[in-house]
Amino acid sequence: MDAIAGRSSNRLLVTAWAALSVVAGAACGEVSDGADPAATSVDAGTVQGKPLHGDMIAVAAPLGGGVTVEHALSSSGSQPKVIYLVYADGTQLPNTAYDACTGTAPKFDCTFGSSLLDCQRQIQTYLDRWYADFNVIFTLTRPTSGSYYTEVVSSGGGAWCGVASTVAGVAPFLCQDLHGGVAYTLDGGGSAHDTAVIIAQEQAHLLGLEHVSDTNDIMYPYICQNCDGFENQAVATTADRCDRETQNSYQMMLSALGAWSGGTKPSIFGCINDTQAPAVSFASPASGASMGHDFTVKVNATDDCDLASVAIQVMPQGLSATAKKAPYEWDLTGIDGAQTITVTATDGSGHTTVATLQISAPAGTQTYASDQTASPAAGCTVASGAFGAAGLLPSLTMFLIFVGRARRPARRKRRITGALAESNR
Repeated sequence: MDAIAGRSSNRLLVTAWAALSVVAGAACGEVSDGADPAATSVDAGTVQGKPLHGDMIAVAAPLGGGVTVEHALSSSGSQPKVIYLVYADGTQLPNTAYDACTGTAPKFDCTFGSSLLDCQRQIQTYLDRWYADFNVIFTLTRPTSGSYYTEVVSSGGGAWCGVASTVAGVAPFLCQDLHGGVAYTLDGGGSAHDTAVIIAQEQAHLLGLEHVSDTNDIMYPYICQNCDGFENQAVATTADRCDRETQNSYQMMLSALGAWSGGTKPSIFGCINDTQAPAVSFASPASGASMGHDFTVKVNATDDCDLASVAIQVMPQGLSATAKKAPYEWDLTGIDGAQTITVTATDGSGHTTVATLQISAPAGTQTYASDQTASPAAGCTVASGAFGAAGLLPSLTMFLIFVGRARRPARRKRRITGALAESNR
């Protein structure tokens, strides 16, 4: 078996199995094929799940898909990486390279929630916490491109997959990140925590993580009962396959998936119960800046679900416009004097967030050519209004051009009229 631990020139594929046997509600789960140290070092009197010897099976070639090991290892995946969760409904999945099982997974049967959605939410609460630091997102929708990890969540054990009914999960394993592959939770549905542990451990096997002796680590070879994530400390591996005497599970996950850049991750459930308002801030200009008559406003706006719109208003010049898609950038022309720029981001549930800044532009009257019959430049929205100094000059037309550089094939030209400096008339 040593030749399989990442050193064989044939780079054979190994399957990692997670064993589950619940005894009096105590800890149980996945073990290795030998005399696992973790299985024999339990304190006297501790109830332990039954071991399953032989949980790593060498496979001479990848399963299905026609993709070689070298190709999988060279794939960089998407940024952020994606974990596709499939809660089995009894239908067969499309063939995928590095699939640990063949056939149709039994339906996921949840006993701890009021509905499938309730069960999924409880499970996801654990997964979101354990993966919060990593540059990865979960989805219930199959990605249409790029490489991604798949976890099929089912119930009833692994007999259908050709393994013992006590097997809790199974995953392809090669001591390295496969940048994809299909792992299985075979005995999910008993509790949210235990189902999440199986999901996380089998997905981690796709990244090359081994079992460890730490009972508080998800990678413990039984379903850990007191664990709450991947431990950030080096601990001894059990039944080592990869010339890795110790393993820091957290750091290996961080190395394989990268670090989350910050901000709110998108919800796996979309916007069913959206309670969070958008985040919005100005990228430029800075508040209090002295600008020319013409400058660009750039805004950063995000939401954990989807933004419905981002609106900009310039006062007292009295001009406004709304963008539906990013990037949120507007070119302002003919700005005169001190102005307050207000940006309002609105999400699909109606939550709003407002950001404001003050700028100063050169004061004084200027003449700007106005052709009401001509169309504005392609991709531009024009807001115009009249400004007059009674008895001194005729009304002058001021323009605020909002350039919406949204990614769409055709841009509609619109003219928005705004009233400017009414009090001066």
